[in-house]
Amino acid sequence: MQKLEERIRKVLLILLWFLAGAFLLTMTFCVFLQVLTRYVFHFAYSWPEELARFCFIWTSLLGAGLALEQKKLHDIDFVFNRFPEAFKPLVAIVAHLLVCVILTVLLVFGTKLAALVHMQISPAMEIRMSYVYSAIPFTAGLMLISYIFETIARVKELSSFHKKRAGS
Repeated sequence: MQKLEERIRKVLLILLWFLAGAFLLTMTFCVFLQVLTRYVFHFAYSWPEELARFCFIWTSLLGAGLALEQKKLHDIDFVFNRFPEAFKPLVAIVAHLLVCVILTVLLVFGTKLAALVHMQISPAMEIRMSYVYSAIPFTAGLMLISYIFETIARVKELSSFHKKRAGS
């Protein structure tokens, strides 16, 4: 089970890095192209600005997924550190479960939102807006997978903590 979890998390990490990098490169190219054509050639395309905006949305959400997977998100330890050591594993599990609920809500309603705007077309590039809005459920789903693994790890920590207390 542990090796499967490690493989899944490694694939998620590679996928997140690849997609975030691709969107970041595309966004950078679009901004460069827009600046070049506007200030050097004195004309402007309409689509690079829109594509850069869409890539920024995807990059931001994928970056949040990367930060979560690499444990770079900030925790609010002010309240957590005030709990006695015996309650900290339980509080961590409850917090992880709440995050899983929030990510599930983002996944479900993000999917509904993407479906709702599927017929809407972007003005400059004339692509379906559901491609942009699908960043929400896609990233929420990846983050949910990661948080499920984290929650399972916390439950294991809690059970080992109780075994240690019962043994002493």
